[in-house]
Amino acid sequence: MKILVFEYITGGGFAGQSLPAGLEAEGGLMLQTLLQELKALPGIELTVMLDSRCQRPNVLTEAEVVRVNHPDIRTILPKLLNATDCFWPIAPETDGILHTLAEIAAANRTPTLLSDPATLAVCADKLASYRVFCTRGLPAVPTRSLVDDFADWRGRLVVKPVDGVGCEGARLLTAEQFSDWRNRCSDPMRYVVQPYCEGRPSSLSALFAGGRAWLLSVNRQLIEVVDGGFALRGCRVNVAVASRSLYQGWLDQLAVGLPGLFGYVGVDWLETADGGGQLLEINPRLTSSYAGVGQAIGINVAEQVLRCLDGVPESFQTDSQTVDIIFNH
Repeated sequence: MKILVFEYITGGGFAGQSLPAGLEAEGGLMLQTLLQELKALPGIELTVMLDSRCQRPNVLTEAEVVRVNHPDIRTILPKLLNATDCFWPIAPETDGILHTLAEIAAANRTPTLLSDPATLAVCADKLASYRVFCTRGLPAVPTRSLVDDFADWRGRLVVKPVDGVGCEGARLLTAEQFSDWRNRCSDPMRYVVQPYCEGRPSSLSALFAGGRAWLLSVNRQLIEVVDGGFALRGCRVNVAVASRSLYQGWLDQLAVGLPGLFGYVGVDWLETADGGGQLLEINPRLTSSYAGVGQAIGINVAEQVLRCLDGVPESFQTDSQTVDIIFNH
């Protein structure tokens, strides 16, 4: 099988712009992990898009690399897609980037190791995702549009882009700060608002296929409040939990509510003091935690995603190892 791999940050998504060092490091880590897992599988031929400014990962030969320096990757992708059997993009949902990549692949009739475009659109919209949570009876952090009424909300508020990734663009504001910020906002439909909730930032790493879900690991996110915003410093992958059944139940409900979810998916949530939690968002792609999942639970995650093409992953027994991933930015 020929697989085209495209990690947006390191693969040319910022061609013609400055490369953000922190995002380059995170993207590079996910890319390196994916390539190592794919390289371990028989019968896989790789083509990897790589920004001309980025160093070639040591697992690749020069022949496997397509150097990118053109600012519009959409002029490059169709030709590469026509020469491959499968497309594996790693990209943010922001500004419809991931959705656009999926649509380009669909237009070229190239199978993509992602959820379908309609499902990607829902996951990229925090309000739409919140509605899915509510429809399936799942606990979730209340989410409203910036144009809604907030008279019944008290305390600090979190404002974030409706399609933002992780901590990107999120701000923690007092009621007074929020009122001032809201009055000055020129594009209110671009933002959502959530009450600031006490809890431990967490995520679930999972596989989805055919309306079913398989929990891989429960992770802790190391997030700090910095200058009124939030910064992800790292994550602890595969932490010990009292029971996995609660989280598997959440995933089962998401699989029913969004049957188009496919492959590796991350789900962000807050662990509450009572041992429960509240869901925040769905990341229908490889996430930072992915870089530690395979080592933590003793499987080749990429291999299991490929098995999902045939319906279900093979049975696997999770190990008890916890892996720390720290970002130096």
